[in-house]
Amino acid sequence: MAKHASMHHVVFNAVFTLLLAYFVVFALSFARCFSAASRIPRIENYEVMRILIYGASASESGETISAVISVLDTSGNECAVIERSWRGSSLAVDFKSAEFSEKKIVFPYMIYGRATIAPQRAFAKAGTMLSQYYSEHGQCLLLGAGSTCDDRRNLHTLLRFALNPAAHFAAGFSRTYTIDLSRCATGVYYSITTGTDGTIALRRE
Repeated sequence: MAKHASMHHVVFNAVFTLLLAYFVVFALSFARCFSAASRIPRIENYEVMRILIYGASASESGETISAVISVLDTSGNECAVIERSWRGSSLAVDFKSAEFSEKKIVFPYMIYGRATIAPQRAFAKAGTMLSQYYSEHGQCLLLGAGSTCDDRRNLHTLLRFALNPAAHFAAGFSRTYTIDLSRCATGVYYSITTGTDGTIALRRE
């Protein structure tokens, strides 16, 4: 009995230590965001994504929708071009924000299909995570020509915070924003623009 209680005590201490370490790492990351945000350049009317919907099709396995999505840096260069199909009859894009030092930066997070007749039903498991295309070696590549290595590292600090699940509990510093693409016409280019003022808009080109 004492041995059983001792094992529970060891497990509890191990879990508590891991949680404490996670909290300390997150707190340090959170603290760095204020200075990182103050040092990155201001950005206005930046086209972060370009979208072309090919159309939807139905099969025995269900509906799919095809599109080509380009993720762009602030110089208009393509970080990635994603051409594929997603489950569902329409598409949506989620963005995660980091909001510090009077700047709100929104990062492309995930594109996914969902049912137009029930938009709340998202096929999240078939979604495409986007940060892998513009983040490498501790730098966020969304800053284009003219940016410094320090600029890109500071933006990466904010990206890491925005993508951290614990950021959900930092009220007022991170949010999820969704751009609904269900009204986009097929065969027409659209762009999503943003800036460090937190604006985010879908526009037809």
